[in-house]
Amino acid sequence: MSAFFNSIAEKWQRTWEEQKIFEANPDKRKDKFFITVPFPYTNSPMHIGHGRTYVTADIYARYMRMKGKNVLFPFAFQFTGTPILAVADGIRRGDKELIDSFVKIYNIPEEKLKELADPYKLAEYFKDDMEKSAKSLGLSVDWRRSFTTTDKRFSSLIQWQFKKLKEAGKLVIESDAVSYCPRDQFPVGMHDTKGDIEPEIDRLDVILFEGEYLFPVSTSRPETVFGGNGLAVNPEAEYVVAETNGKKYILSSDAFFKLSFQRDLKETDRMLGSELVGRKAINPVTLKEVEVIGSGLVNSNFGTGIVMLVPAHDPIHKAMIEQAGEEVDITPVIRSPDLPEVPTEDIEIANMAELKDYAETIYRTEFYKGVMREDIVDLVPDYMRQYVKERIAGRSVKEGRMAVVDLLKNLGRYDSIYEITNGPVFCRCGAQVVVKTLEKQWFIAYDDPEWKRSVLKSLDKVDIVPPEAKKEFEKVIFDLRKRVVGRSRGLGVKLPWDESQIIDSLSDSTLYTVFYTVSHLLKEANDKELDYIFLGLPAEVNDDIKKLREEFQYWYPIDVRSSGRDLVQNHLPYFIYNHLVIFGESGLPKEIVLNGFVRVGGKKMSKSFRNIYPLKKAIEEYGVDPVRVALTSTAEIYQDIEFNERLVTAIAEQLRRLFNTINYIIEIKREKKYDIYDKWLSSIIAKKVGEIDQAYKTFEFKKAMDEAIYSIYDAILDYLDMTESPSSDILKRVASAWIRMISPLVPHLAEELWSKSFTGLVVNQDFPKPEEFQVYPEAVLQVEYLKEVVNRIRELVNVVGKEPSKVVLYVSTDKQKMKIAIDACKAIQEGKSAKDFLSTYGGDVSAERIYNVVKSYEDDFRKYMVEVSDIDEVRILAENARYITSKLGIPQLAIYDAGDPTIPDMKERKGQALPLYPSILIL
Repeated sequence: MSAFFNSIAEKWQRTWEEQKIFEANPDKRKDKFFITVPFPYTNSPMHIGHGRTYVTADIYARYMRMKGKNVLFPFAFQFTGTPILAVADGIRRGDKELIDSFVKIYNIPEEKLKELADPYKLAEYFKDDMEKSAKSLGLSVDWRRSFTTTDKRFSSLIQWQFKKLKEAGKLVIESDAVSYCPRDQFPVGMHDTKGDIEPEIDRLDVILFEGEYLFPVSTSRPETVFGGNGLAVNPEAEYVVAETNGKKYILSSDAFFKLSFQRDLKETDRMLGSELVGRKAINPVTLKEVEVIGSGLVNSNFGTGIVMLVPAHDPIHKAMIEQAGEEVDITPVIRSPDLPEVPTEDIEIANMAELKDYAETIYRTEFYKGVMREDIVDLVPDYMRQYVKERIAGRSVKEGRMAVVDLLKNLGRYDSIYEITNGPVFCRCGAQVVVKTLEKQWFIAYDDPEWKRSVLKSLDKVDIVPPEAKKEFEKVIFDLRKRVVGRSRGLGVKLPWDESQIIDSLSDSTLYTVFYTVSHLLKEANDKELDYIFLGLPAEVNDDIKKLREEFQYWYPIDVRSSGRDLVQNHLPYFIYNHLVIFGESGLPKEIVLNGFVRVGGKKMSKSFRNIYPLKKAIEEYGVDPVRVALTSTAEIYQDIEFNERLVTAIAEQLRRLFNTINYIIEIKREKKYDIYDKWLSSIIAKKVGEIDQAYKTFEFKKAMDEAIYSIYDAILDYLDMTESPSSDILKRVASAWIRMISPLVPHLAEELWSKSFTGLVVNQDFPKPEEFQVYPEAVLQVEYLKEVVNRIRELVNVVGKEPSKVVLYVSTDKQKMKIAIDACKAIQEGKSAKDFLSTYGGDVSAERIYNVVKSYEDDFRKYMVEVSDIDEVRILAENARYITSKLGIPQLAIYDAGDPTIPDMKERKGQALPLYPSILIL
C-alpha cells in the first residue's frame, strides 16, 4: 500500500517544487504568518521523533496558507556544537554500538561511514540526507532560505548577537560550577550528552565526622544530624585517603575523581570500603561516637560515597543497618502531624523502589510540615544547648536546616560540594559528566534577577500551547543558572573577543530565526549594517541592505515557534531571554507550541532501547500521508504518540477508503431538487467545517483528523445508505470542502483527489467556510432521530441475541409529553439542573424519563427541537422503513401510533413509548 501513497507524493512534490509554491516573499496585500521549528543537529539521519515536530508545524503552515495568510516556513541545519564532533570521533575510534546503529538501523554502507570520521563531511552528508527526508515528508518549506550554522554570514550574525549581549551587560566573566566532560575537557549541556539529558547541578551540604580521618558526609538533610548515629560505606567500592590543606579525608574513589575537578586533592592512600567497616568517628553536633558499617546500598558514585545513617527518618538507612546485621540507636529529631513519632517504625518493604518512594514521602512531609523536636537540646553538649534551644528546637524544618548549617560552620565541621543530581549523565564521547569549577569564564547571566523577572513577566505576552506548559516554563526560568558560553573544541562560531573559545550550540541558537528573513538575499554585512537591518539603527546603507530591512520588518516577529516539549528545559527559555534583551517585547514570538514525544514499543526512542525508527524507513513501509497522520494526529499535541504497525496500517486503510469514496461521489451525475437527506448532509458538513476549522486553529489535530478522515466519511456512507438518489450537486460541493479540509493533514492525497474534478492546486485554495453549506434544522432533526432509532434497535437485537423476524415500533404522539420534551431541551440549553426542571413537573411521572431521553441527544438536536417545536415521528419512520430494514437486515418492520386504542399492546410496550424514544419490541 505504501507504493500507492508514495507515488502520489512524489508526483505532487515535483509539481510544488516546479511551481515554487512555498517560496514566500513580502506581500503587503496579505497578512504574514511566520512559523519556525528548531533546526536539527546533522549528526544522524532523521527519525520519526523529528518527523512529529516538523509535520506538526507543516500542518499549521498549510492551514494558515489556506486561511489566506502569506506563510513563511523555513528550515536550516545545526552544524555547530559537539554532537557532530562526538559522532565523528566515535566513528574514528570504531565505536561498535554507534557503527552498528548507522549500519543496521539507518542502512548506511560501512565504506561510506569511513568518510564520515571527518566531522565536516559527516555534517554535510546528514544535512543532505535530512533535506531529502524533509522534502519526502512534503514539508511546505521555502528552501531558498536554508543555511548551515557554519555559514560565514551566519557567523557574523552570531558574533553581532554576542556583542549586543555584552553591551547589555548580560555576558559576565565569573567563576562558577558547570557540567563538564573530563575526557573532552569542556563544559557540556543537554545536546552534548547521551540521551540529550540536561545535567542538573545542585550544591550538597557536607558534614565532617572526625575520626582517624575526616569522614565527609554529603546530605540533603543536615538538620537530621542530631539523629546521625552511624556512617555507612560500600564495602565493595574503593576509597581514597585524600589530602587538602593539611587535612586528610576519606572519599570513595569515584567521589575523589569528581571532586578533583572542584578543588585540589592529593591521594595519599587507597583501600576497600570493607577496611573502613568498624572504624569510629565523632558526630560533630552530638559528640557521640558512631561506627562505620558496610552496605551494598551505598552509592559510591554519588556525593562523597559516605552516608550518615539516620534510621529514624530514612527507611533506606534502616534497611542498610538491618542488612548489615548491626544495631544502631534510633533517635527521632523531627515531629510531623502526618507521621508516627518514629517515621520508619514498622516499615518492612522489600521492594527498593517502593522504599525510595516512601523515603521521598517522609522527606517532603517533614520539610513542609515538620518541626524540630524540643528534646534535641538534650542530645548536644552544654555549650551548644542555648543555641540549639533558641535557633533550632521547635522551629520548622526549613528554619532548623539553615540554623544547623550555621552551627556546623561555627564548629568548623561544614563543607559543600556540587553534584549532578540527575546523574549519572554521560557525554556523547562516553565519559561520565562531572561538575567543574571554572575560573574567569564567560557566562550568559541567565540568573540575573532583573533579566529573569522581565522574562517571567514577558511570558504573559506569549501564547503557550498547551496553556498548562506555562508553569513548566516559569519553573525552568526561575531555576536557571548562568550558562558558560565557550567551548575549547567543536564546530562553531568563535567569540569575537576570544578566538580560543567557540560559542556553544545552545548559545548560538537563540536568535538565529532572524536570519531566515534575509538568508536568501544577504551576501555579507558588517555590524553597522546588521544594526540597521535588525534594529533599525541609523546607518549609511545601500538599496540591497534597505531591502533586507524591509524583509525583516515584514516577517518578524515569529508568529509560531513549534517545538518538542523537551526544549522547554533550555533552548526555548534562552530563546525568550535573548529576544527580549535585544529586541524588547515586540521581538518575542507570538505563540510557542509544544508537542510530545514519539514512543516505539511503549518507550521513548533511544539507542539503548534499540527502538530508533528512521523516518525514511517509516515512509517506505507505510507511505508519506499515513505517516504524517500517525505522527501528529493520534493523540493530543502535548501527549506522547505510540507509533506502531497496527496504528499506521489502520490509518493507511482508512485513507484508501476515503480516497475511493471521494472518487466515487465526484463521479455521481444526478441533478435533482434537494430532499431531506441532501439537506441533512448539507447541514452536517456545515457543522463539520466549523469544528475542523477550529480544531486546526487550536492545534487539536487529533480532533481534526477524527472529524475529517473518519466522521465525514461515516456521514457520507450514511447518506448513501439513506437515499436511493444521491445528488451530484451536494456531493461535489461536499467533495470540494472535504478535500480542502484534509489537505493540511494529507496534502498529497488531497492534491491527487482535487486534480480529478477541480482546477488548480488544492494547496492554493481557501479553507472551506461553514457558509458554503446551508443548514436545515428540520432535516437534521429527522435524520438524527432516525439514526438514533436505528442504533437503539441494533443494540436491542444484540441483547436479545437472535435474528428478529419482525421489529415493532410504538411511537408516542402525545402532545403534552412532546411539550415536556421541548421544555426539557430549553432547560438543558439554559444550563438548568434536572432537579430544577423536574420541580415544575412534579405531578408527571414520565417527566424524568423524558428529560433523560432528551439529554441523550446532541446539543444541535436539542437546539433545533426548540426552533422547530415538533417532529412527526410516525411519518419519519414510515418514509424511511426501507432504510431501517436494509441497514439492520430485518425482514419486517411495523410502526404504530402508541396513542391509537385500536392497536394491540403486545407485551405491554405501548405505554413505554416517549417523545423521541419509540418503544421497541423484537419478535
